[in-house]
Amino acid sequence: MPQYFKGDDQELKMVASATPILVQASAQKDTFYNEAYIAQPLGDLIYNSERSPLANAIDPIIYRETFPEIFDAFVVSGTFESYLSVFRKIFGDDVVVLFVISAPGKLQIDIESTGTETSPFVARYIDESDSYVFDDVVDEVGDFIAFQTVKGFTAQYELEQMLFELVPAGIFTEINLTIGV
Repeated sequence: MPQYFKGDDQELKMVASATPILVQASAQKDTFYNEAYIAQPLGDLIYNSERSPLANAIDPIIYRETFPEIFDAFVVSGTFESYLSVFRKIFGDDVVVLFVISAPGKLQIDIESTGTETSPFVARYIDESDSYVFDDVVDEVGDFIAFQTVKGFTAQYELEQMLFELVPAGIFTEINLTIGV
């Protein structure tokens, strides 16, 4: 509710004329604050400027897609829930994770990933108007050709580099990654 100085008709008209745009601007500001911190271009900026220790440990594509989840999950680092949240974001919801505590300060994490991603095979060429044109590549019978890759990390070394940045001090972590089971 606005606070009026005089409360006369002229002041009320001015407030009424500005209220719709101010309400819209306020809603846009709220949307910005709620969604800007999960935008993938922000992940690109953080990664490219090396403002996160994970920038040296994660592939840029994986970082771009998972950075909000990693930051949210590791407010309190080293909890099973935070590890599970990040692993599900990286490998998909069907990832199987087994935690084994074999001694004080020693954590073994066994990860089995079956998640895959499919991406279309696309050709790019320049047309008569000097514009890029993208076309799907098809086989001899007209079926689209696609590539299937493993979702998330494809090497245990990459996963270890990421996790060693997130593991709390004093915890020795051993990781076993199995892909495509």
